[in-house]
Amino acid sequence: MIEVNEQLAEVISNSRVAFINGQMAEAFKLAKEAIKLDENCADAYQCAANVCMSLSRYEDAIEYYQKAVNCDPNNGNRYFSLGYAQASVNKIAEAMQNFAKADELGLNEDAAGQMYHILGIVNQEFGKLDDALINLKKSELIIPADMDILKRKAVIYGLLDEITNGLQTANQMKLLAPSDYSGYQAAYILLKQAGRIDDAFKELRYARMNLPSFPFALCGDMVNYELVKHEQDGDTIHFEKALAYIKHFLKKEKPSIADVVECYLTAADLYLQLEDAEKVIECLTAAEKPVFSYNNGVLFGEYTPQQLDPNSILNEMNANLYRYEQLSVEQLEAMRKSGTYITPTEESKADNEEYKLTDETFDISAEDRDRINRMYIGAYTLLEDNRKIMYYALELQKSQEPSMVELGWYTEARAMRDLNLDGWQDQYGSVIKKLRNNILKDPTDINAMILRVRCLIDTEQFDEAEEKCKYLKEELQKPLMEELNEAKNGGK
Repeated sequence: MIEVNEQLAEVISNSRVAFINGQMAEAFKLAKEAIKLDENCADAYQCAANVCMSLSRYEDAIEYYQKAVNCDPNNGNRYFSLGYAQASVNKIAEAMQNFAKADELGLNEDAAGQMYHILGIVNQEFGKLDDALINLKKSELIIPADMDILKRKAVIYGLLDEITNGLQTANQMKLLAPSDYSGYQAAYILLKQAGRIDDAFKELRYARMNLPSFPFALCGDMVNYELVKHEQDGDTIHFEKALAYIKHFLKKEKPSIADVVECYLTAADLYLQLEDAEKVIECLTAAEKPVFSYNNGVLFGEYTPQQLDPNSILNEMNANLYRYEQLSVEQLEAMRKSGTYITPTEESKADNEEYKLTDETFDISAEDRDRINRMYIGAYTLLEDNRKIMYYALELQKSQEPSMVELGWYTEARAMRDLNLDGWQDQYGSVIKKLRNNILKDPTDINAMILRVRCLIDTEQFDEAEEKCKYLKEELQKPLMEELNEAKNGGK
């Protein structure tokens, strides 16, 4: 007959094996069986807790880990596990107490590395950046070459404005994961923060040269760079370049539905800056039906790299992107001339198949719905279609975001005025009252104050508009005063 201790050890061992192999129900069942065999066995409670953690049953996991601690109070690893579970449900104070106890008692290297990593995350979230760096560095000493730690360090160095240390960390990221854009992105953000815009752009170029693909994050940063340059020189060519990047990404990569929606919305915003209302509407319509639009080549179907100016920055980058394809073509041509032939593999056939999005349900987020409605208003403002403006103003008023609702109120009143509909003056009066009430509730509601001034300008209450304008910061006053002076001069 098997002794209880041997039976207990076997049940715990079987529970661990089941857990490792993903058989959670069996692992939990065996853990419960082990607890019945010995209610003071810490390993039995640990097995049950580990299953609960994997199933996101955090409160149950905390209960079992606490029992493991009670059974084995001098084991630092038990306290770490309990603290980890507590941190997972944002019980930070309790987690810190147990981490401190774990550190006091000592724990194995893997657990210590994870603990310092978590402490670094918590420190960062609470704005204790120096402490975060200390703990992340401790974690690195135990678990070297961790990408998440490096990313967090780069962000923290940026927040501390320690650009050199941040760039050194970015270089570590590039060495650790040369096919990952994260290192280049960290360097781009740090250099841009330091005002070194040209050097920042070099990081994007290096990424295009060295990465095997054109990731969505890189496309987004290239667009961002062009917007920064436009702020500097006001040249609309930067919008055109940004659109070229988006079109190239859509054509050459395999985006997700979410990527496609973001591309269409960003393109719509760029076309709005270019005052091309028809293109804005095309992109917004595409964003609302992303699978159909992408699969039918909306926005990028006519695009080929050869259509670009050969001296453009993008073409220079594309030359690097295509180097592998060009090399392959040259090799095939050499083989053809020498009389040798290659039979394509199944993999290469699959690579040549046209990429399509799968027709799956995709819901536009509330935030993106607000963006769409705002840009429709912008496009129809360019087209002077006030009835469409009114429609989308009413749509904005359904938003969950107060600032969007306020914008909807104002836009509706303005469209009514431009259509000369009966009661437009009363509508403005109602909007001014609602905006005033919002300001009384929340004096920091700058959006409501700006819209209130615009209402006063639109209704030719110029003296009051100028008075209210004085309450705003100088950078917000300037465009409003320009609107006010223009209105006083009859729109000239």
